[in-house]
Amino acid sequence: MDDYPKTEVREGLVSVIVPDLTKYVVGNRPEPAHAPVFYNPRMEVNRSLSIAIINGYTSYLNKSGITVCEPLSGTGVRAVRYAKELNDVSRVVANDISEKAYELIRLNVSKNGLSDVVTAYKDDANNILLRVAREGGCDIVDIDPFGSPQPFIENSLRAVKDGGLLCVTATDVGVLAGKYPLKCVRRYGSLPQKFPFRFEVGIRILIYLIARYALSMDYGIQPLVSFLDGHYYRVCALVIKDRAYAVETLRNLGYAYYRPRTLARGFIQGFPLPDTVRLRLAGPLWIGRLWDPEFITNYLVRNARDYFSDRAKELIELIRDESLAPNVPYALTTEVSRDLGRELPVKDVINIIGKLGYQVSRSHFHIKGFRTDADLARVKDVIMEISK
Repeated sequence: MDDYPKTEVREGLVSVIVPDLTKYVVGNRPEPAHAPVFYNPRMEVNRSLSIAIINGYTSYLNKSGITVCEPLSGTGVRAVRYAKELNDVSRVVANDISEKAYELIRLNVSKNGLSDVVTAYKDDANNILLRVAREGGCDIVDIDPFGSPQPFIENSLRAVKDGGLLCVTATDVGVLAGKYPLKCVRRYGSLPQKFPFRFEVGIRILIYLIARYALSMDYGIQPLVSFLDGHYYRVCALVIKDRAYAVETLRNLGYAYYRPRTLARGFIQGFPLPDTVRLRLAGPLWIGRLWDPEFITNYLVRNARDYFSDRAKELIELIRDESLAPNVPYALTTEVSRDLGRELPVKDVINIIGKLGYQVSRSHFHIKGFRTDADLARVKDVIMEISK
């Protein structure tokens, strides 16, 4: 194996050999992209939630002997965790085009005694996905790239079975959330806007991308879990290979709007064009639910593990609460406190809205975010009145 600085880390129920990130520092921070093999310890949250989501999925659909394909494996930590921590897994396909990564995957599989479950390949990710598709497909496809997942979506949909779960990570949050709008148009075929709820616009554009590829194949999708955690989005969606469900998926495409004067926000159904023309539309994007509340409450939460990090457990709780909220884009405390001269804490805003009789919950998309079906202009007036 090539000689470069390595170290052993424990994550979940496995121990793996990874590049020693203290040797690859930019500024004062370790930079995973500079290491010979990509490994980001911050993605433990992503990997742990994925364990809970997939275990919930197998219970939800009463599946056994599931197969998983992870075509962008890096060190293999995710594939090894899947093989060790998923309840009923028969095969995990791990792959990376890098020779160094391939060697590290094999080492970590062997180190954890999982050679009978994990098969390692050194190939292009799309080649592996098409190979899996030719062999009959798999239950789970997990795409966790460095950057945009766009180049891998189409073949991932081919590789996943009917009723399977497609899990997709996107680390280009700035692009999706409106920092580079033309790049988002090129990459995702959608125009973002710097709305107060721009981080929600971003994940809805990502789901739209998956839906658009699915529709081209007469497939439909149903998001089970969607979330933002720092520098990345994550979506896990059921793939239903049925034309009738494709029609249902099409109904969940449209645009988001925002009116700064009235603080009104919401969605307009219609694809490829909206039914009503308004200024500053974001989209096209997914306007349906970001979550399946029943799945999250009854299956995801129950599959959280004591050994998950505090952040992973906290995020599961936040997603659970938010999944029960109305399907209206989140708002920020700054919007309803703007004329007050000071900003109210989010818990105070939530208390006020709750006392008015509306549904309201925190939003995990922003530290100042909340989700409600209340008329925000009225909420703002009430806040001004009680603060006199």
